Amino acid sequence: MIRSQPLAAAAMVAVLALQPPSSTEPPPSSSAPGSSSPAPTSTTGTPSEPPPASSTSATPPPASSSVPVPPSGTEPPSSTPAPPPPAPAPVAGGGREWTLTASRLDLGGLNFAGVVDALLNGQVVKVLKFTASDMKIKDLVQTAEVSPGVKLVTAARPGSTSTVSPGRIELYTVQLKGNIDLLGIKIPVDYTAAHPPPLTVPFATFTEVTVRNTDLIGGTLRIPGARISVVADQAPVERR
Repeated sequence: MIRSQPLAAAAMVAVLALQPPSSTEPPPSSSAPGSSSPAPTSTTGTPSEPPPASSTSATPPPASSSVPVPPSGTEPPSSTPAPPPPAPAPVAGGGREWTLTASRLDLGGLNFAGVVDALLNGQVVKVLKFTASDMKIKDLVQTAEVSPGVKLVTAARPGSTSTVSPGRIELYTVQLKGNIDLLGIKIPVDYTAAHPPPLTVPFATFTEVTVRNTDLIGGTLRIPGARISVVADQAPVERR
């Protein structure tokens, strides 16, 4: 009996060794070889290689820090200064409008210089600029308003020819209306800044002409038998 107990105990140990491990056995340690978890970094001994920088780092890339970015909605300042504004176009002298009527008007050395600005009654208006070397005016009558409803009228002797000469003459015209004589053919014309002459000719002859002017520069006007009178304006001149 005494010897059978050790044999029985040895048999029991052999049986237990052949049984599979219990499900309640704790999982293998994470430090065991073959584990998928990375081994902890050692803080002693030879320093390990630093980990790569995180892609979520708040530090901007070097390229962006070396190039200044202008604020949104603004343009970078230009290194080239802006050109100065153009000088204002010259304005021809003048003052009040005056009207010339004649049965015939001859212009020699004529040139149409274009549409320019002129001063009329304190305002800048567009007018036609003509230059000529001489002017001949038959049956001249000049009318100018000196005050509201009052006109100054200068008339030559009937049938006479007044002249403007010598030298360069500048005529600033609001309107030239009449008949232009081309080789004996009379063609009605009505020239204004909106409808200037289509051609420039060296001389021109107008008949039954009315010219509204703002200024006449150059030359000397000679009026044979001039008569000057002041009249009340009963029929104002039609204006555009």
